[in-house]
Amino acid sequence: MGLQLLLRALPLLLVLGRAAGDTTAATIETFADFNTECKTCPHSLCPNALYYSGGDIVNATCWTRGTRIIDTTLWLRSTSNCYVTEYDLSDNTTDYTSALPYCGRGSEDEDLTLEDATLRYKTECRICPTISCDTVAYLMEETDVELTCWTPDGQTIIDDPYWMKTTNNCYVAQKNLYSKPDITYLDPCGPIPLLEIEKHFNENGTSEVDKRAAAPEPEGFAPSYLINVTVGEDYALCYSCAEETCDVEMRYVFNQEVWLQCLVDTNGTWWSETTDFCYVKNLDFWESPEGDCELIYC
Repeated sequence: MGLQLLLRALPLLLVLGRAAGDTTAATIETFADFNTECKTCPHSLCPNALYYSGGDIVNATCWTRGTRIIDTTLWLRSTSNCYVTEYDLSDNTTDYTSALPYCGRGSEDEDLTLEDATLRYKTECRICPTISCDTVAYLMEETDVELTCWTPDGQTIIDDPYWMKTTNNCYVAQKNLYSKPDITYLDPCGPIPLLEIEKHFNENGTSEVDKRAAAPEPEGFAPSYLINVTVGEDYALCYSCAEETCDVEMRYVFNQEVWLQCLVDTNGTWWSETTDFCYVKNLDFWESPEGDCELIYC
């Protein structure tokens, strides 16, 4: 008799548990449609706890609201205790708000670490921290940025593998900043998958804390990042502008390594702007920056 009463009461106990905010009452198994980040909070700028590759199983335990991705603000908390946007999941027919409990008001909070920095060079802000990743924003030198987290696992630029995520919701190489930030004040970004803008376009461009508009795409765009070349003449003059009539700012000597930011075509003669913010004729280098390298036009 006691067992029969318990079985009759079980549905009521489940309902009461859900009403009390019990998010362990049910899980729904779904799959990541493509590489997606599982975040510490349901907002694009939050650090990653882990990521799922396309086809990986995601067990959702509850739903909450966060950054709008395309047409949904719905995020799901997985059994790994991190949040995935509904948009990145293969099952887009389930009504998660009916099938799962609400994660609770506190789950919607966006708790970020922030630090100010300034770009020293022209910079592409990328969706993930390698130069093969898509560009989200084109930022000019002297642009002030807000950093949210850091990763030591980015592509090495010159001699530095550290990249910083900004409130533009994209990553810049630490080497492009005037100075290294104090990362003790910033969260680590966590594991970062290969992402593509085509599959991860955020309707409003960024999360709510980002107020900065990206610079327009430069005309004649090509990939831009700092590259090194070597002086192939006895010396190479670096001018204040891309013409020999301009003032000479400095002189590089034979076999000196020079780092370039971008290219200029002046009446059929190619010049490069260096990290010293002056211009050298490409003919003065062993390499041919306009042909051997991929640089943005200044």
